[in-house]
Amino acid sequence: MQDGILVVNKPVGLTSHDVVLVVRRALGIRRVGHTGTLDPMAEGVLVLVVGGATKVQQQLQGHRKVYEATMQLGAQTDTGDAWGRVVQEAPVPPLTQEDVTAVLASCVGRLMQTPPTFSAVKVQGRPLYWWARRGLPRVAQPRMVDIFSIELLAYASARLRCRLECSAGTYVRTLAETIARQLGTLGHVSQLTRLAVGSWTLAHAVELGWLRTASPADVTAKIQPVEALNAPAART
Repeated sequence: MQDGILVVNKPVGLTSHDVVLVVRRALGIRRVGHTGTLDPMAEGVLVLVVGGATKVQQQLQGHRKVYEATMQLGAQTDTGDAWGRVVQEAPVPPLTQEDVTAVLASCVGRLMQTPPTFSAVKVQGRPLYWWARRGLPRVAQPRMVDIFSIELLAYASARLRCRLECSAGTYVRTLAETIARQLGTLGHVSQLTRLAVGSWTLAHAVELGWLRTASPADVTAKIQPVEALNAPAART
């Protein structure tokens, strides 16, 4: 079995661990992990480590990420995304594309973020989502993140679509709430696609449906060697 990385296009509706389980079954091994959680409502690039490459799993969690996100203005949810329960609504002021572009530009740089209540960050030994689902929400320590760029792709009917590049550890759901507040309203993420992790993009990714039926030999052929793990980050 070749040690290395396998890039998968995670579909909406599955956890990152669900994808790990599919690959474990496809290869018949247990030493498979991922290098950064992708929420169930999100899709896109998920970088897995296989075999001996699991030893450098932590080293791979610092790569830049590129996302395409759609944000719905006017309502905030308890999860920060469209799968959550609406907890508050607010009118959306008249906004031009220039207004939205200016706010997005103001968010570029170094920001302090508090991880959302529904996230995998651990507090007292449990993920935040574990506490939230039991009605015992906890608050994690704020963290510094970098937003390298945000490009407005479209804005219409209180919905904006943008492409952003950010540091590891950035929560797009939290960023969407920040952007909405600066636009004078509330908001949440309604769609999220991770386009790239470092230099690995959707062009490198295999589909989950293929993994479910491929032979171990065919899956092994898609694993990139350990030497590729230090490939420099690249924008898409």
